[in-house]
Amino acid sequence: MKKKRDQGVKIVLFSVILNSLLFILKGSVGILTLSTVLQADAINSAGDTLSSLAVLFGIKYSLKPKDSNHHYGHGKMEALISLFVGFAILISAGFLWNSIIKTFSLGEFSQPSFWALGAAIVAVIIKVYMFIKTMRVGKKINSIAVQTNAKDHRNDVFATSAAIIAISVSFIAHSTGIEGLKYAEPIAAAIMSLFIIKTGLEIIFSTSKILMDASPNKQIVDSMEEAVKKSNGVRKLNWLKCRTIGRGLLVDTAVEVDGQMPVKKGHEIADNIKYNIQSEFSDVLDVLVHINPVKEVKKPNGN
Repeated sequence: MKKKRDQGVKIVLFSVILNSLLFILKGSVGILTLSTVLQADAINSAGDTLSSLAVLFGIKYSLKPKDSNHHYGHGKMEALISLFVGFAILISAGFLWNSIIKTFSLGEFSQPSFWALGAAIVAVIIKVYMFIKTMRVGKKINSIAVQTNAKDHRNDVFATSAAIIAISVSFIAHSTGIEGLKYAEPIAAAIMSLFIIKTGLEIIFSTSKILMDASPNKQIVDSMEEAVKKSNGVRKLNWLKCRTIGRGLLVDTAVEVDGQMPVKKGHEIADNIKYNIQSEFSDVLDVLVHINPVKEVKKPNGN
């Protein structure tokens, strides 16, 4: 387990470092070349850096063991921090819109620059690598926070790709003299902001479900119910509830058994149910089993 935890912290620290370097690269080149779209992308990278720092804190805090005030541990901190990241992404989209409006209102359109184009291409290559590596780790350790960080990287791939297209179109506008093409960069920045808003909303909705103790998808719940029903000694499944906490799931279930059996036998049935569920679902942290006696069906009075 310690190895998995170290992987989560390590991959997000990796994101913090690279996002910081990308912010410096995009920001400095964007300012020197007066590239609106690259400056907007630099603002996005600044937000990414802060978000990655928040995720890093969230993961470290969520790994704290349970205590007298947190009987179920601190796992939900990952979801809480992911929710913060979602709102931070929406705020970064607001900064982009401000930059776009300013460009149109002042009519200051940048000249195309190979330096800006090169910086954007390098940024996309780095972000593709970051997305693949981070998502792989996030799925491996089942961390919502790490996967949120990966989605932010994927969002940046689309955003910076739009910047590459916009800068390329600016070159065409400069060489052909087509007046309308000068709007390529601010329009690309506007499209970029829409992708950013979409990602932010997706993160907010998915993490809100976790914080509201939403159950996993119906297929998983149905499979868990089947695992309970096939357990030795179970006469009837009364109900099964499941919720996400941190990187795993908590399951509560109630079953009916022979009411005349010894208490020890009832405990054996409960242990068997827990084993059947956890052997099939490795991300289940704990299973609480309620043992009820079989309800007797009253026979109708013969009189």
